[in-house]
Amino acid sequence: MNALVLSGDPELVDDVRRLAAAASVEVEVAGHAAEARSRWHRAAVVLLGADALAGSPPRRDGLVVLSREASVAVYRRALDLGAERVAVLPEDEPWLTDRLLRACSPPASGRVIAVTGARGGAGASVLATTLALIAARRGLRVLLLDLDPLSAGLDVVLGLERAQGTRWPDLARLRGRLSPDTLHRSLPSTRGVAVLSHAHDRPSRVPAEALASVLTAARHAYTLTVADCPRGALPPADETLLLVPAEVRSVLSARSLAATPVPPLLITRGPAPARMPSTAIAESLSLPLYGHYDFDRHIPPALEQAALPTRGPLARLCTRLLTTLLPGPP
Repeated sequence: MNALVLSGDPELVDDVRRLAAAASVEVEVAGHAAEARSRWHRAAVVLLGADALAGSPPRRDGLVVLSREASVAVYRRALDLGAERVAVLPEDEPWLTDRLLRACSPPASGRVIAVTGARGGAGASVLATTLALIAARRGLRVLLLDLDPLSAGLDVVLGLERAQGTRWPDLARLRGRLSPDTLHRSLPSTRGVAVLSHAHDRPSRVPAEALASVLTAARHAYTLTVADCPRGALPPADETLLLVPAEVRSVLSARSLAATPVPPLLITRGPAPARMPSTAIAESLSLPLYGHYDFDRHIPPALEQAALPTRGPLARLCTRLLTTLLPGPP
């Protein structure tokens, strides 16, 4: 659905068009009430300029009055019309951009899967990247998020370290909503996977507000978002995969990660030096076992060439995971 602007003020209309373009939202413009009548109740939101308050537009939900100044007369008339807010420009531009996105964006349908390891070096980054690559091969629109500022970077894993595009430090001051189209167009990508990673010359943590905005936009822009997470720092996700190497110290490290209100799904990785079976690990952690794979000797040299394979035991596991975790994948 589109937004409707009712105003005869060309500068005000231009400002709205600029904000709508930044939010990838389409707007229709009416210069007078008669022109807006047929679209008044069909629009997702109506932006009524202060210059058009003299008429008698019908009341409706989703009515916002736009003004250059916060005068008593404007607020009184907005109250009479049942407007939800008087947006004073340019101060309220961030709020107005967010309101346009909320009103005009389609419902979010994308899924978020977080991946973390029981310890450093468990292989969570390789699992997350392979899962993203297999999903892209199956025709899904995929985003890979790198949430560990101290790692080598998932852009390096995929050979994108020199590619132009947005990195997390570029979003450090992000406030409010982010346009899904803007996010998708700004990211580097390869093999069907878009990547949001850290800048190697500007290591920094991911601000909570920026992460929330990116995840919201990602659910609109991508079928699947895979987040590679440092140990103990998990974002809101539909599912969390916990990768545990089949060794005693990894199982002990995993206990604190397993004891969460929403238990993660367990993935184990061989070899098992003490021949510890995956079922015993699952029983010890009281977690559902969703898969096991053995270390693939082809992966380390492939990482050096930024050419992770989409065949082998890990790829087969990721294929099964996608079939299980995503409703109706192609």
